[in-house]
Amino acid sequence: MRLGLVINVNALGVRRQPGLVDCARELVGARGEVVETHSVDELDEVARGFAARDIELVAICGGDGTNLAVLTALVGAYQKRLPLVALLRGGTVNTVAQNLGIRGNPDALLARLVRDLDERTLHTRPQDLLQVNHRYGFLFAAAMGARFLEAYYDTPHPGPLWAGILAARTVGSSLVTGPFARKLFAPLAVDLTVDGTHVDIGPLRLFICSTVPDVGIGMKVAWQAGKEPGRFHLVASRLSTVGMALQMPSVLTGRRLRSWHANRHLDRLATRVEARFPQPEVYTFDGELYRERELDIRIGPRIDIVVA
Repeated sequence: MRLGLVINVNALGVRRQPGLVDCARELVGARGEVVETHSVDELDEVARGFAARDIELVAICGGDGTNLAVLTALVGAYQKRLPLVALLRGGTVNTVAQNLGIRGNPDALLARLVRDLDERTLHTRPQDLLQVNHRYGFLFAAAMGARFLEAYYDTPHPGPLWAGILAARTVGSSLVTGPFARKLFAPLAVDLTVDGTHVDIGPLRLFICSTVPDVGIGMKVAWQAGKEPGRFHLVASRLSTVGMALQMPSVLTGRRLRSWHANRHLDRLATRVEARFPQPEVYTFDGELYRERELDIRIGPRIDIVVA
């Protein structure tokens, strides 16, 4: 089995480890090839090359956005028979890898991967991808989730510490219905269809679709994600800002958010969600921000991810 390693040299976790690329080339050696990338535009060609050379194991060194871009290119290049995938945590928060129980620095993870490859002891777990329009990843959010990420990227030093500080500020502002919370939880008008049935739920404050439970910094809003193969977890809610803040214990422990109005809160597994906004709206997909008016969100292909 040959290994293809993609290193996003712009990823913060990579830039924080001088010499990582040279170390990676030495570790991989004759087992495969190492490709340094500087732009998303390079990835389609990289993936097509991997597919043409029958690369069966692709390791990705970058953050959640890098994983998203590489996986999207791999799905396009490999079609139905996708390679094994290893995530090497080269970002700042690494939400997806955290969900999958992948721990360690990129160099240590790569050394372990090479060792297991040599000893033929690779351990994998199946994982459904989420498809949003033409991209493939794990975690989608609009409304509050996207606005929170926008605020996070405006912090002085993005990373787990500032994400935690911003989360605490969000909860505090929500309890008193402060201006910060009002901005984050401003209702978002959306026309929603779930598995072919139109849902009359009204403007949403929370809109999440995910195949992993933790949507970031321990917030297990998508608590059902991964429990049933071939389906993702949808949470679409009109709950008030105070109502959501008071349910923080449920969010942290992976339990269902409570609502006393069935027509204001949707929490279920699904295979497809179609969303249409009155005008293009910002949303996040695996840490990247996009703006579109119409979204086709559906369960994607299942991949095998290498775990320790």
